[in-house]
Amino acid sequence: MDGGKTGNLVYLAAICAVASLGGFLFGFDISVISGTLGSLEEVYSLNKTELGLVVASCIFGCIFGAVGAGKMADVFGRKRVLIATSFLLVASAIGSGWANSVEWFVFFRLIGGFGVGAASGVAPIYIAEVTPTKIRGTLVTFYQLAIVVGLAVAYFSNYFIELHFTENAWRWMFTAEALPAAIFMITLFLIPETPRFLVKTGRDEQAYRVLCNVEDEDYAREELVAIEATLAKVKKGKLADLLEPRLFRIVVIGSLLGIFSQISGVNAVLFYAPEIFKATGVEFKSSLLQANFIGLVFIVFSFIPIALVDRVGRKKILLVGVSCMAVSLAVISTFFVIDRSSSVAILIAVLCYVSAYAASIASITWVMLSELFPNRIRAEAMSVANFCLWTANTILTLTFPILVERYGIQTPFIVYTIICVIIVLFVWRFIPETKGKSLEEIEKELVGLK
Repeated sequence: MDGGKTGNLVYLAAICAVASLGGFLFGFDISVISGTLGSLEEVYSLNKTELGLVVASCIFGCIFGAVGAGKMADVFGRKRVLIATSFLLVASAIGSGWANSVEWFVFFRLIGGFGVGAASGVAPIYIAEVTPTKIRGTLVTFYQLAIVVGLAVAYFSNYFIELHFTENAWRWMFTAEALPAAIFMITLFLIPETPRFLVKTGRDEQAYRVLCNVEDEDYAREELVAIEATLAKVKKGKLADLLEPRLFRIVVIGSLLGIFSQISGVNAVLFYAPEIFKATGVEFKSSLLQANFIGLVFIVFSFIPIALVDRVGRKKILLVGVSCMAVSLAVISTFFVIDRSSSVAILIAVLCYVSAYAASIASITWVMLSELFPNRIRAEAMSVANFCLWTANTILTLTFPILVERYGIQTPFIVYTIICVIIVLFVWRFIPETKGKSLEEIEKELVGLK
């Protein structure tokens, strides 16, 4: 590879890394609360149902952020929306940590969730729209890697703070997020807007310069022509367009994939990991330590789709990974029924489940959602898919502690096992393969589906 190509790759990796910081904060924000559950129950005098509502407050915010993100990204640009989310995340980190009432705590978690939900929709679009076809899948999966690094850092941060802070440890756990959120905010000012949004808003010359920086002049000219041709053939997208028969099927498939990625149970494990391990009889600090293993496994196995997504394909990875998830969940529920004191066996089964999730649906969902939707409706369709995704996440988060309290800890894991079997059948029947195809080629193929 010559020096120019190397320089272009470094530039592309740098701007995608900045966008992926939104994923890092996503992971940190959703998992940091796992180390604070006992303190929240005590400080705010919460029962299990109230605890579920408080934990889910962030996810409620994510729903509204996901719904509004697409339209805002089309009006104001991908970059500006990401900058706005960074401000919300800084405020949420500090406000949640030092709230003096449960009402204020919920408020700050809500606005943080709004930022996370918006970033979860816009950041993958940003990466997909600045990345050449041949490495698009690989770079979009880096967004998921950033998510798992964020959750791993949150678990480690919680454990470190619990060991070294004698008072208000839970408050500092939330506040710790302010530092990476501030870094995200600053670095966003240094990256360009996406070429597709620039062309869409009549700034072709700026789009050309960005494309030249991404690859070279030949690539820039060809890509600019392709983007202009695609946009010229369609009218401006709006939510009502999603109901067109040719487009509705694609929106439904993408939305169901987002729903399945959540109700397969992973966020119950991420949010309540210390509580799950405490159910096996270990003490709180040991449960926090075991939660760190989840973060480490998540990181390691997230490299599998990065290495394989553009070689093996999206669909095969989904089928194998979700099948392994179903087996692992069946083992977890079995141990909780016959011998819940087998903490090591349950930990191993949980880690197998998390590794299978990280290696498959965790990353591939974001890749597929960034690729499936046609150019005209990409932002609006991503908003709908994210709304469905976060609604499913909310239901999962709310129901886990209630199911555990009423029916036993094995019950939710049995439910998640059945769901994973359904996901395998869904992927086999409805998910198309998008490996090696440009966004314009995918659009031409899928819009023609009946």
